[in-house]
Amino acid sequence: MLAELAVWAGVQADPAARRLGYAKAAVSLWSRRRRCHKAWSGHEANTRDFALSVTQDCERRDRLWLLGGGTLADLPLAELSTQFKHVLVFDIAWLAPARRLARQFSNVELRLADVTGVVGPLAEWRASLPLPIPSARALIELDDVPPDCVLSLNLLSQLPLLPMEHVQKQGVSRTGAESFGRAILQAHLDGLRALACPVGLVTDARRIWHSRAGEVIMSENALLGLGLPPAEREWRWPVAPRGEIDNESSLDITVQALHWRNEA
Repeated sequence: MLAELAVWAGVQADPAARRLGYAKAAVSLWSRRRRCHKAWSGHEANTRDFALSVTQDCERRDRLWLLGGGTLADLPLAELSTQFKHVLVFDIAWLAPARRLARQFSNVELRLADVTGVVGPLAEWRASLPLPIPSARALIELDDVPPDCVLSLNLLSQLPLLPMEHVQKQGVSRTGAESFGRAILQAHLDGLRALACPVGLVTDARRIWHSRAGEVIMSENALLGLGLPPAEREWRWPVAPRGEIDNESSLDITVQALHWRNEA
């Protein structure tokens, strides 16, 4: 508890992000990883390996964008910092441990950014008003200099969660919230498609809950039904082993990874 309070005290996030719960979510992620680091190690290693495989497709190596930094545990920063002149890591909240880790690399820069473009407007939104319209421009305009490679890692499925929760608290129906969530997902994919460089995507694809006996209790699409092209790689992530949620169930994620090259 004391360690978590210390981390909480060092969260960097703007007021809108705090209001929607992103600072709290960042601390919760850090705390869960501490508890589940052994169970998560394979997933993090797979993510790092895939990220490095995508960068092999890069002709120019001036600027790399990493979307979704989190704890930085799934990013091969040491290798990437030697491959690229500038490594920009974007996330909506940063914890002190991640900032300390990034300072080991002189060309790695952590930037506060809302890659959806809807968090600021949502913080001021009222139920009598139309919902903000997610746009690919929020991603495309993250930096003035175009990237030579972009990696969206373990981020896509998380983008709509807190915005959906926020609008439902304001009275939006579940159906309306899910429609809004799908628009956020689609805008991120459209933004990735619009960047003229190699792009790598690692994302949750399916959530599967198991009973103590190993039987499937429930399974759901992690992308609100949005489809992706066939995955190049796929693996299981035991995100919440039994005892993390409760003593009777566990949660596994099916993770998919794919990459493509966008032409200018």
